[in-house]
Amino acid sequence: MPDILGIMRSNSSYIFIGVGIVWLVVAVLTWSALVLWPVVAFLAGGIMLRMMPSGRLTWAWVVSTAVLGFLLSAYQVYAWVPFLGGTFSTLAAGALAGFAVFAVVHILLFYVGLKPSSAATSTAASSA
Repeated sequence: MPDILGIMRSNSSYIFIGVGIVWLVVAVLTWSALVLWPVVAFLAGGIMLRMMPSGRLTWAWVVSTAVLGFLLSAYQVYAWVPFLGGTFSTLAAGALAGFAVFAVVHILLFYVGLKPSSAATSTAASSA
């Protein structure tokens, strides 16, 4: 059975860019310029992971971006809970489930970001 976290770690730059695109879709759907912060952070993190995977700034950026995404997703779950009993209960249930899953994705990205990929560690070891 393939190691899911190993696959995520080796493709983390693409996953960060993909999560940035999902945040861009959320920003377009909500018409909120404030949601563009995670878009910029995740896209920059994905580019940094692709260009300089062993840099200290890269891994600090990746971990803090994952925390930012988790906090925003968790807040969205918290914000949709009051709507579960009202007129918007169907919409609230869908949004709540979607953001709950998205929060779990950010936790996985945080875990992946705590330890550099094997390519990044081998590059750092060879340059030392």
